[in-house]
Amino acid sequence: MILKACVAVLILCIAVTGIPIMVEASEPTDNQMTIILVDGSSIRQSENDIDSVRSLVAMIATTGTDRKVAFIDTERPSIVIGPTSVGSNNFADSITAIDSELISGNTEKSDIFGGLVQANTLVGLERPSAGSNVVLITGGSGSDNTESDYKRIAPLVDQLTEQSNEFHVITVGSISDATNEFASALVRRSGGEYFRIQNNSDINKTAINITSNITNTSLERLNNTTLTLNDIVSVSVDVLPETKNLQFFIYIENMDGSISLTNPNGVDSSLIDGSYIIEAPYVRSIRIEDPIPGTWSLDGNSVNGDFTVWSTSENELRLTLNNSGPIPVNEPSSLVVFASRGSSLMQIEDGKIYAYVTTPEGQTLAYTLNDSGIDSDTVAGDGYFSGSVGPFNSIGIHNVMLELSWNKMQYVLKSDSFIDVQHFPSIDIETLLMEDLPLNERTKVGTINVNVDGQPYPVAYDALAWDISSGESTQGILEIQANTGSIDSQDWIYDIFFTVDSAGQRTLSFALQLEYGGQNYIYTANPLFVSSLEVKPVTVVSDNSPALNQPQIESIQTNKEFPWWVIVFPISLGVALFSIFLNWTIKTNPTGYIFNDRDERVIDFSNLKRGVVSKVLFKNTISGKELGMTGFESVTFKFTKGKTCIESNRPSASIRIDNKPLSSKMQLSDKTWIGVKGKLYSFVQ
Repeated sequence: MILKACVAVLILCIAVTGIPIMVEASEPTDNQMTIILVDGSSIRQSENDIDSVRSLVAMIATTGTDRKVAFIDTERPSIVIGPTSVGSNNFADSITAIDSELISGNTEKSDIFGGLVQANTLVGLERPSAGSNVVLITGGSGSDNTESDYKRIAPLVDQLTEQSNEFHVITVGSISDATNEFASALVRRSGGEYFRIQNNSDINKTAINITSNITNTSLERLNNTTLTLNDIVSVSVDVLPETKNLQFFIYIENMDGSISLTNPNGVDSSLIDGSYIIEAPYVRSIRIEDPIPGTWSLDGNSVNGDFTVWSTSENELRLTLNNSGPIPVNEPSSLVVFASRGSSLMQIEDGKIYAYVTTPEGQTLAYTLNDSGIDSDTVAGDGYFSGSVGPFNSIGIHNVMLELSWNKMQYVLKSDSFIDVQHFPSIDIETLLMEDLPLNERTKVGTINVNVDGQPYPVAYDALAWDISSGESTQGILEIQANTGSIDSQDWIYDIFFTVDSAGQRTLSFALQLEYGGQNYIYTANPLFVSSLEVKPVTVVSDNSPALNQPQIESIQTNKEFPWWVIVFPISLGVALFSIFLNWTIKTNPTGYIFNDRDERVIDFSNLKRGVVSKVLFKNTISGKELGMTGFESVTFKFTKGKTCIESNRPSASIRIDNKPLSSKMQLSDKTWIGVKGKLYSFVQ
């Protein structure tokens, strides 16, 4: 304190002579600081004004995390109380010292100029971070704050603001026009805020604005009512898990009544370690460090007049979207979300995470994420919640609201994020020859075109992967050749050559594997179905039988026997018809439904309108053409007991089952995804 006082005197002398103030500063700190500069002689003109100032100081001093507070009385500017902060060892003693200074009854002449010199000195010594400020509290109905005073202190206010410190003014009680103009001129010059507290009820009205502008703290008003001495009020507050600091401000108009705060276990806050309770004439400030989650209760009784409760808390639990980079349009993707506190991953027990994705068109889609090892979640209980989303058919930013809720607690934690849906590389295959491949000849069967939304996109040779499925036939030799002819360069056109040495059918599958948009990406194209036939040699048959030298006449006799066909034919026909009828009766009736991506039922297989011939001859088989839906023309649905299958009639059909290409025949289970030409459907049994 002595050192600071000496420095203040030195700076005061320099300021009087008009020499610019230069202070040797230390390194900036990470803490913000509020310097409360009280014009002591003006506010001590009224006891009510002193009580209002005591309440304001208590509110400002106890709001905000890690914010330091210092107090200077302009009657004795050489004495600085603080800086201190809530939770420090000397905080309670500092608040008591400030309160004692306010009610001390000093009668010395106020020196706002000297107080601002001391404030500049303190800023130079402490080097607080951005967001720090100086608050001048003045008042009085006299004409002490004159234009000459303003001209003297204006350079000191300018220096504070030049060092990124905000400057605010609060006037208390009835003030003169000169004081009002004095305060207004200072905040106009500094860009700060001017708060006018004419009586203690104005504290109630301006509390949210004062804490927001001075301490950068947002208060939530929980209760606002007028009580009598016989009224009892109870306010409940739900505290989320991982809450670091919980704080209440209570305004009591007539300073009477009792206030109590209890935790979910019924323990009074005054008995809880890490609790701070500051009582001022019109304000009670209660702060709890690391409160236990649950419902806290604040009770007030014997309160006469206005009663208001505000609350603020700091919760370090955050929901983070783990997906880095964009996701591909028109393809299902996976969202991965985790909860964290700082850099530590937090395990969520008995909780659920939901993702609400809003498209650029304004449509909101809801998805449930899980940490149970199902769907797209790979490891159960690892803290990462995953779920399949999409496919999204529009590009651009999709807003995502993440929501965490607990099953046994009525709390919801929300976090905003976004995903960027963009066109990704894909491969289009142009087929040239798919049938009757010659044996033992290198044949060009197709061309691979790599593109992004139709625009060429060169890739390296090793970005292409392929596979051959040949059944009982030999595989053959598949070759991919860049259009440039070099495997070391990048290209977007690749030719497909295939050599077979035996007859049979083969399936050629192709995929694009590369890093795009900061993530590993795989695109699987529709497979090629190629076939080759064995060419049998032509055998020439020669007729070596001796020529007939003369006509030969044979006599044909007709045997007069019983016509058994008259009996055999009807019996055979009856057996055939009975077999057809028996086979028809044991066939399974079609069942199940098809839903679109808006969860609307578009097909009911059991009630599908069909022709008589189709119902009779193809009872358990439904052609895709009968559905009347674009894209299903090349498939057939077959229904057997307990099983439904989908078959591709044409190998080139663009159909995906659970994001896998439909090669020939696949079984459908409940909630199976069916992708058809960019649209997504689901089969439901």
